[in-house]
Amino acid sequence: MQMQSSSTKPRTPLEGKPYADPPRLSGEMLSVLSDIMSVGNIDVVLQKIAETVAHLFSVRALVIGVLDQGEQIFRVRAAYGYDKERTKKIMKFTYTQERLKRDLDEKYKFADDVYLVRPAPGEVLKGEEPFYSDTTNARAPRTDPAVWHELDYIRFIIRNADGIPIGFIEINEVNSNRIPDAATIEAMQIFSKLAAVAIENARLFQRQVEIAQRSRFLGDIISHGINNYNQAVTSYLQMASESKGVPQKAATYMERASTAAWGISELIQRANKLMKIEEEGAEHLGPVELGEVLKESIAEVMRNHSGKEVNIETKLANHRYFATGNELANEIFTNIIENAVEYDPHDKVVIEVGIGEFTVEPRRYWCVSIADHGIGIPDSKKNLVFGRFQSTTDRPPASGLGLSIVRAIVEAYHGIVWVEDRVLGDPSKGSIFRVALPIVSAK
Repeated sequence: MQMQSSSTKPRTPLEGKPYADPPRLSGEMLSVLSDIMSVGNIDVVLQKIAETVAHLFSVRALVIGVLDQGEQIFRVRAAYGYDKERTKKIMKFTYTQERLKRDLDEKYKFADDVYLVRPAPGEVLKGEEPFYSDTTNARAPRTDPAVWHELDYIRFIIRNADGIPIGFIEINEVNSNRIPDAATIEAMQIFSKLAAVAIENARLFQRQVEIAQRSRFLGDIISHGINNYNQAVTSYLQMASESKGVPQKAATYMERASTAAWGISELIQRANKLMKIEEEGAEHLGPVELGEVLKESIAEVMRNHSGKEVNIETKLANHRYFATGNELANEIFTNIIENAVEYDPHDKVVIEVGIGEFTVEPRRYWCVSIADHGIGIPDSKKNLVFGRFQSTTDRPPASGLGLSIVRAIVEAYHGIVWVEDRVLGDPSKGSIFRVALPIVSAK
């Protein structure tokens, strides 16, 4: 077969028996989109793509290579149609950037990002023998240009949204033993572009999984290693403070150090809880009765501040309020009410709590409102207050994590949380925290 020079236009497809009717292929491609677009482990997604290509286009054997961004080489990450031993060898195969560019010669170009590579008979590349079913046939002369030769393969280049090659699909054997016709290759080309989106999604998912695993690893170090040391420090401080003859000044410093150490333990516990919620979401969701949850939260805060004059007024109607939640619901309101007490400079702390109905079509919510008379939150910080380590004063980091936990739990419940001025337009008069949770019926 005569190859075109790089100065000529891409050649027209060779005539051959089509694998399937293109309109039917289009319908089948749409039907399998949900399978290959499902976000998950990249190797699982790649294997699904390989199997789908084989099914749709009657392909006997193919491989998929993906760019290793660290080493800037293409690694074979999926293979279809090879026996176990050949698959093992093929999966170790890598392509350098130069090796790929050699296949992208204009003389092989079939269409945009499609290359029908047809080496001369006998040009078996050393090291690539596992890709051939029969090396004897690889050395045989061509008889008919429409017939698939052992050395032939079609390479579809996969690009990301920026147009950079991130992989390829390589068709190595076809069931018909004939070169695909133009309509079939066009359908394959469309599918390769869809596969590019699926691969990018899978790679993004994989990066997020790796980040989560690193975060979990660091969380384990903090929760176990550092916390163990911290508990030892607390114990030694306790023993030292109880020793006879300790000067009053030294005892005061040790008490402060012990308080700080307990603060570190609290920070670690809250950080672990936040990481768990953000990674896993909320489990076993069902109806919770907000009136009961609020009573528990209020009782807990009152116990924590038994030495301070705190008046928490509840305005609840004479019925029950069932909303989406689980055992973590108490954390939401305990954190908000705890902050309301801590950030109120008055000798007597007054907090008003109420529940009303709130609607964002088509969903209905029970909205819990917690109003305080504290220092307030300026408009510039209202959108930041639920972020990690955000606080309105120089409080310890554990305080800042409290509202992050509130946000994480509320979002896991598919709810909404926000903060307003208690007196419209005057942040100095205190804040109203509102938590809207989806209304559900009691079981």
